[in-house]
Amino acid sequence: MGKKNKTAKKNSWSTDRIISSSAFFISVVSLIALLYQSYLAREENKLIQKQQSATVMPYLTQWFDDSEGNHKMVVGNDGAGPAFVKDFNIIINENQNFSNTDDLLQELAKTNKFLDTVNYLYSTLTIGTLIPANETVEIISFDNSAAFKTFRTILYRNKFDFGITYEDVYGAQWKLRYDEDVPKKITE
Repeated sequence: MGKKNKTAKKNSWSTDRIISSSAFFISVVSLIALLYQSYLAREENKLIQKQQSATVMPYLTQWFDDSEGNHKMVVGNDGAGPAFVKDFNIIINENQNFSNTDDLLQELAKTNKFLDTVNYLYSTLTIGTLIPANETVEIISFDNSAAFKTFRTILYRNKFDFGITYEDVYGAQWKLRYDEDVPKKITE
């Protein structure tokens, strides 16, 4: 008979055991709730970062403008924030590389005497250039359309190509290529 009472006591739940088990269960549920709240906060933070990034996102484009009174090659920032040029590479004849527009124009002037015979203005675009939102850099501009068309022909004949890597204030980077309409994001 004494053995039955010991077995019955082992299987019965005491008040202390119920309270400690309840406390353990509540702790596990609290831990799960805390982990889930942390996950939700992290997801919300990612959305806020995306929204903040979009409010300062630069968007570089390039074009030739040969309209009435304008005869120029332009790089512009159509985005909401400044673009910091991190890398700039111009290629002609598939093997000559330049890291700024000054060197390119000097090389083209050496090989094309045409540039010595016309009036033009140019701007330097190089690594470290800042292009503010809604601003443009006129790479080169001419007085008349005929000179501009001749310059474009020289570029095409020399297999002109370029790539601009730029970043926003948060460090996200994009690359604009001459032969592409839309910059490609390369880092977050």
